[in-house]
Amino acid sequence: MIRTTRFLGGLAAIAALAVALPALAADGPHRIFALAAQNGSGELGTVTLTAVGDKTRVDLALANAPTDVPQPAHVHAGSCATLDPKPKYPLTTVVDGMSTTMLDVPMSQLVAGGLAVNVHKSTKEIPVYVTCGELGKK
Repeated sequence: MIRTTRFLGGLAAIAALAVALPALAADGPHRIFALAAQNGSGELGTVTLTAVGDKTRVDLALANAPTDVPQPAHVHAGSCATLDPKPKYPLTTVVDGMSTTMLDVPMSQLVAGGLAVNVHKSTKEIPVYVTCGELGKK
């Protein structure tokens, strides 16, 4: 039953991404990176970067995210294995598995390497990472 629920959650994330892609294409070039589950969370998904002039829209879409727990998210220097604990760029808190943030940073700077996006379990459990993805890697 749990596997079926996670599978359906994954399908929901893919479906949300499929709906979003045509809208993303209208804004400008975009890159999609995987977010892998951490600490047994089962939360996985995508981070989509879309160039909007000299800014970047960052869209997070998570499967298996809680529906009633806001989850802080950030861009950090480092890799998922060795994140700098001080966030480089804060992202809009993930709610019901979704977040959209406009960063005043060109996409080329975000994908140059050395940065990762992570999501925390909750505002009360900031030290617990539930998902992470490295930017600049496919």
